[in-house]
Amino acid sequence: MTREEMMAKGLMPNETKHNGNRRAFFHDYNRPGTYMITMVTEGRKRVFGCIEGHVRGKRGTADYPHLHCSDLGSLVLQEEVKKISLLYPMVEVWKVALMPDHIHLLINVKKKLPAGKHLGNIVRGFKTGCTRAWWKLEDEASCGVPCGDAQGTMLRQEDLGEAQGTVPEVFPSGLRPVLFQKGYHDRIVMRECTLENIFRYMDENPFRAKLREENPNLMQRQLHLWIQGREYAAFGNLFLLKYPEKEQVFFHRRSKEGIPTHLTPEYEKEKALLLQHAEQGAVLVTPGISEGEKGVVQAALAEHFALIILQKEPITEYWKPSQGCFYACATGRLLILAPWKVVGDSDYARFHSLNDMAHEICQATDTRLLGYGC
Repeated sequence: MTREEMMAKGLMPNETKHNGNRRAFFHDYNRPGTYMITMVTEGRKRVFGCIEGHVRGKRGTADYPHLHCSDLGSLVLQEEVKKISLLYPMVEVWKVALMPDHIHLLINVKKKLPAGKHLGNIVRGFKTGCTRAWWKLEDEASCGVPCGDAQGTMLRQEDLGEAQGTVPEVFPSGLRPVLFQKGYHDRIVMRECTLENIFRYMDENPFRAKLREENPNLMQRQLHLWIQGREYAAFGNLFLLKYPEKEQVFFHRRSKEGIPTHLTPEYEKEKALLLQHAEQGAVLVTPGISEGEKGVVQAALAEHFALIILQKEPITEYWKPSQGCFYACATGRLLILAPWKVVGDSDYARFHSLNDMAHEICQATDTRLLGYGC
């Protein structure tokens, strides 16, 4: 059933006009569920604190990367987060990860939200509280003394919209600036088994930030890169493109006999040969789409061999690789490339298009970085 048909039959959820980066139109954001929410400050302002420590620090000590909170960061953790459950008793905040320019919240909606309310109301109310706290601290800093909600320095309550107060995402000229970017990102946690990974991801946010800071040459983001006449975006160790020995990893999904390729003896032999070449210094190049290609990628990552991976997913200004790939980039063993254009009107055609690109990269002698967008 299409989105339009669902709307016509009244099957769309309460929150149908989504204003963030990732909304599931089929999901009812009014009912119980577990969500990982991400909110980013406008212009990536680093207002919640700074990351201290270093990647060589021992976990659990002051040397291990962690956020040193600003006054605003402390207020967010000590006051604003707690208000969520006070206003919505059916909502529990399971975990908070505060970073200098963004916030992750893992929240659990235990019971159906009040009529007319949905996840967006919770997020907007939280953003409003954080914004007001920021305004108040800015006022106190400019006055030199606590000056509270001085007349003329805050928007009037009737300007805020809902009774609970939601700071407008776009302000008329002359009114207060926004703290957060418009909207938010939500991830619906479907399986309990993924919670451990989410907790670990949130805990390791400061460590990953320090890792990027301490290894800038191995964690480069380049949005415009030309290789053999094609334009790519890239993340990782660009120097891998200069390696003289690059070898393509390419396996069809099935053998000529119709057997899944990765289950054949021939595959095991070819896989072992590719890994041997990688151990000897070759860079393996692949989109890692078929099960056979995925098997080689997983083995190469486990053995700390060098890889160039092509992907269909775009690499944008704030895109980040998955955890395993992130650490491989940080140690200089991985480069991820995303072509700006993938030719083909079917998955099969795009599979071959990406493998054709992998072949070109192995033969490439011309690599140019454009002077914009990085």
